[in-house]
Amino acid sequence: MHRKLQNIFYEVRDPVLGWDDVGGYADVKETLREMVCLPLKKPELIRRHNLGLPSGVMLWGPLGTGITMLAEACAKEAGVSFVYISGQEMLGKGQELVEAFDCAIHEAPCVLFISDCEWLAPRAGCDYEWGPGNFRAIPPTFADKELTRLFIEQIDRIHGVEGLMLLGSCYRIDTVDQAIIKEKKRFNRKVFVHPPTAIDRRGILDIYMARMPNLAADIDPQRLAEASEGYVGWDIESLCKRATVNAIKEDATVVTLAHFEKALKEIRQFLTPDMTAKYHQIRDMDCPHHYEF
Repeated sequence: MHRKLQNIFYEVRDPVLGWDDVGGYADVKETLREMVCLPLKKPELIRRHNLGLPSGVMLWGPLGTGITMLAEACAKEAGVSFVYISGQEMLGKGQELVEAFDCAIHEAPCVLFISDCEWLAPRAGCDYEWGPGNFRAIPPTFADKELTRLFIEQIDRIHGVEGLMLLGSCYRIDTVDQAIIKEKKRFNRKVFVHPPTAIDRRGILDIYMARMPNLAADIDPQRLAEASEGYVGWDIESLCKRATVNAIKEDATVVTLAHFEKALKEIRQFLTPDMTAKYHQIRDMDCPHHYEF
């Protein structure tokens, strides 16, 4: 048993969530199995083949796509502890940041996952605009230079710790200080958690609809998946809840396709078309070799 730290800055836990708890993203899951799980499960074999172990893996993509869940699923498959650091909540807490990295060293073998790295190590002078006037989901505040320096020092401190796999996340790879990306002993690998495709949205829908006990037989999940362009995981969760509310308001005993169609008009998608286009543009322009083992 690991002690769960009673604060919101970081925690250590035995992983509970697995791949099946994350809808869709078969391609991302396979990449993570290779980049994260294989080095934890077969480090000696990787060394024997002189393949080289990734120093750190940065997952990047839209909010609400289950990136933290994917990181925890890596730890579960590898059979190691999961150490989670909230980048947002660590602002102004240098001592707690060092303590969290100490815990990761103590817990190894483990997955150390640091969310919202753009908050801890922002890239100076970057452009946060998705399209004309669209600044959706831009962090409202950032770490000062001292905390960023300390963050980089801690990343360097854990380099080479046996059995410690470093994972990070950010919503746009171009908004993170490139000092933590381009240095080989830091986050030298990247995984693009792309905007959900219709197939991904179908997988997410299947998870949430499985929790709805009173679905009508006329509901076509594939049709809903195709109609929910721009939706991320939390939008799809809201869609299912809104459809249920629509049924309850009508005193209906089942949730019908009509209730979902009404909900589609009520739930605003997180991803706008220019955001989706920008994500793929950023990925297409990025160095491809960082995305291979």
